Amino acid sequence: MRKLFAAIVAVAIAWGGLAAAQQAPASPAPQVNGNLQVTPDGIATPNQQKARSLADTTYNTWRLSVQRGDETAWRNSTSTARQMKVRNLIISERGSFPRDFFRSAQQAPPLENFHYVGALSGCNGRTMAATYVGKMQLGDAVAKQNAFVLEFVYENGKWRLDQTRFFDLSRLPGVLKRLQERDLNVLREQDGFHPYRSIPPAPPACANPELIGKVFVDCPGREIEMRINGVSIHEFDDERRADTISGGLKRGSNTISYTIKPSSNEQDHPSMAIGVFVMPETAGNHPVCVFDHVLDAQDEANGGSFTFSVTNEQIASMNSQYKGDRPQPMHAVPLKPKQEIKR
Repeated sequence: MRKLFAAIVAVAIAWGGLAAAQQAPASPAPQVNGNLQVTPDGIATPNQQKARSLADTTYNTWRLSVQRGDETAWRNSTSTARQMKVRNLIISERGSFPRDFFRSAQQAPPLENFHYVGALSGCNGRTMAATYVGKMQLGDAVAKQNAFVLEFVYENGKWRLDQTRFFDLSRLPGVLKRLQERDLNVLREQDGFHPYRSIPPAPPACANPELIGKVFVDCPGREIEMRINGVSIHEFDDERRADTISGGLKRGSNTISYTIKPSSNEQDHPSMAIGVFVMPETAGNHPVCVFDHVLDAQDEANGGSFTFSVTNEQIASMNSQYKGDRPQPMHAVPLKPKQEIKR
C-alpha cells in the first residue's frame, strides 16, 4: 500500500499544465431519429447519413475554431457545459480565459484519418454519440487502432460538441473488426459508445483559487463520483487520472465527498487510491498531499463526506529547503502498517 501511496505522490509531482455560459434552455428536438422506435434504454439509432453529416460538420467547425483562435466560432460550436468547464480549469490554474485556452489547446485530429462507424442518439434526440475508427498516435508511442467517439448535444437550435475521447482497440481485435464492419450493435453493447442520457448541466463559475489544487485517483474496477468544496465535480471510471480542482483549495477547512461503486467495465477490484494535493507555484517546490484514501485489494471501498485542513505547516513543507518532519495528510482510513499488507 505504501508503494501505491508513493505512486500518488509521483504522479502529482509529474502532473502539470492546462488540460462562461448559463445552461441553455431546452430547444425543440431535432429530427434526427426520424420514425425509428426508441428502445427501453432511451437510445435510438438515427438516420446514419444525416447523423454523419451533423457530426462531421459540427466537429470540423469546432476544430477549425480552435486552430484559428476564433472565440465566437468556438462558443457557437461548443456546449455551454464544456465552455464553463474549460473556463473553470484555466481560472483554477491562475490562467486567463479564453486567451490561455487558445494558446495551449492541442491540435485535434482531422476526421480524414478515421472511418465513420455509426451514431446513436439519446435524450429524445437531443444528444448524439458518433464513433469513428482509425490509427492514432499518442505522444511518442507507436500508432494504434483507436475508436474516436464524439459526444454532441443539441442546444438553442444547433448541434454542439461537448467532448471527444479515444479507446485503444489494439487488445480488442474482436471489437475492432466489428467496428470496421460498421456493426452498430457493438455500439449499443459498449457504454463508452453511448450518447448522454441527459444534456450535461453547466457547472457554476468558480472563483480565483487561493491555492492551486489537484485530485489524483487510481480506481481500477471502480467508479467514483466526487465533489470538492461544493464546487468541483469529478467522475472517474476504472482509470488513473489527475484533475485540477475548480476553485482550488484554501488554507483551513476544505470538504470532499464521494461515492464508490464497482465499474461496469471490470470485475476485479484491486487496490485503490485517492489523493488531494496542493500544487507548488514556486520553482523547486513540491506538491503536498493534504487528504488521502488508500486501500488494498482486500479492503472494502466505501465513500463518504470528509472535512480536511490545509495547514501552514503543510504549505511550508512544500519548500525544497524544508528540514522538519513531513506533515501527514488526513487519512480517510488509517494506512496499514507495512507488515499487514498482503502481497
